[in-house]
Amino acid sequence: MDVIVVGGFVRAFQGLAAAAPTLIVGLFIAAVLRYYLGREGMLRLFGGDSLRSLPQSWLIGMLLPVCSIGVIPIIREMKRVGIRPGAITAFALAAPLFNPLSLMYGLTLSRPLVIVGFALASLAVVTVLGFIWDRVTTWQPNAQLEDAGIIGLRRLAACAIFMGRELWGPTGVLTCIALAGLLILGMLLPHGALQSSVEQLDPLAPLKMAVVSVPIYATPMLTMSQLGMMFAHGNSPGAAFCLLLLGTGVNLATLWWISASYGRKPTVLWFSMLCLIVLACAYAVDRPLIPPGVEPAGHTHAFDIYTNPFPLGSPLSMSRVYETVSKSVGFADFVGLGIAACVLMFGLLLRTNLKSTADAFVEQSSVQRVEIPTAGLDRHVSPRVVGATCLAGLVAFSVVACYAYYPAPSEVLEEMRLARVDVLSGVSSRDYERTLHWIPILDEWSRKLEVGHAIRSFELRPYQQMQSHLLRKKLELLEHAVEHALEASQTASSSATLAEELTEADGLARAIFENAKRLHVAFE
Repeated sequence: MDVIVVGGFVRAFQGLAAAAPTLIVGLFIAAVLRYYLGREGMLRLFGGDSLRSLPQSWLIGMLLPVCSIGVIPIIREMKRVGIRPGAITAFALAAPLFNPLSLMYGLTLSRPLVIVGFALASLAVVTVLGFIWDRVTTWQPNAQLEDAGIIGLRRLAACAIFMGRELWGPTGVLTCIALAGLLILGMLLPHGALQSSVEQLDPLAPLKMAVVSVPIYATPMLTMSQLGMMFAHGNSPGAAFCLLLLGTGVNLATLWWISASYGRKPTVLWFSMLCLIVLACAYAVDRPLIPPGVEPAGHTHAFDIYTNPFPLGSPLSMSRVYETVSKSVGFADFVGLGIAACVLMFGLLLRTNLKSTADAFVEQSSVQRVEIPTAGLDRHVSPRVVGATCLAGLVAFSVVACYAYYPAPSEVLEEMRLARVDVLSGVSSRDYERTLHWIPILDEWSRKLEVGHAIRSFELRPYQQMQSHLLRKKLELLEHAVEHALEASQTASSSATLAEELTEADGLARAIFENAKRLHVAFE
């Protein structure tokens, strides 16, 4: 029982750490929409009540670096000003699926045609679903809502107040509901239960993935890495599509909010239509998108993150729990958690001691549309200018973030050299845990090497792709060999079996060393 409970909470905490950065981004974007664009600016940004609102909301969602939790405060703000329900659901589904970072990362995981096809298929899904959703719900723009007249530093303070109140309020509650899905899956699914559930040519693979994906919360980058592992292991492409649309685009909080906002029966109809459309598309692309020349591996570790991290019956300790958490929660995640904690504490103060002061500040600032002098930082700026500036800034930020997240090849090769040293030294010293820790890091650096070179040189030669693929293939084989050696050392296996596994691992380590040298020459 302790393994079940602790494992579930570990998965929920990992999900919270992954969601914290994009949740803060979502809160900030919602505050900008409310106090900078206002009602008229938001209606223009998301297409108003015209038919182009569906693809336009999809496109805006594709540009924003948010997840299915970070999108919650934004869709709440869209509902407040009276955006079309179809546009809201189109944005809510599209925003968590892709962003510039995950899209370029995804292009290294499989054939570019597959990733682009998935993106266009998501547009078709949200368009059809949004069109149906608008027909079954009643809505009208909130014409009585007036834009706040806050300008200058007062507007920045109002944004901070909004973020704190949202996090210590409806958005915080919905975040807990979303993470409850990971808690439930971690408690119900034993360790490694999904390793062989979505095999290629299995007619039930898309259906099984659709069922599991509903309570899943996943960030776009995590989903992209899982899609890459599925294609590399020869898993079902239809199951991958279900994971993308239902696992990344929807979580329990999304369904809860839609039900509370539009009613239970319309929500059941909307979700049923979503599942039917996704499953139809999944079965349609399942066979055509099978990667050529990839033999099914029979198992995959892509979905271990959704099962219990500890095998049943294994001993638990604080050091083991800390080690499990530290493997998946990095420094950037802890920074995001720290910022989210500060915003949460600020929201708590606003709900208690500073409630009346904050209410008076926002109300007083909102009514002083004309009285505030337009000098210094206090300037009246039209929503059109603010919207254009925010859009240009978003594109510029995406470009800068891409170059920052995917460093120059010289930097990546140095990081790969350090990671390779840890992998090979772990093999030679029989430190299996160390080797298993550094193998995925080296694999990820190899993908960043491809993207970083492509966005700077605007080309990626077949020889470079081949060397990167060979390195990742050998890393995968080494991971399996080390896992078998670790299992043999922990069980009553014969010394001959253990020696065979160790010999294979040593041979793969030497092959990786030689392949890494060729890769270094290819990208110099």
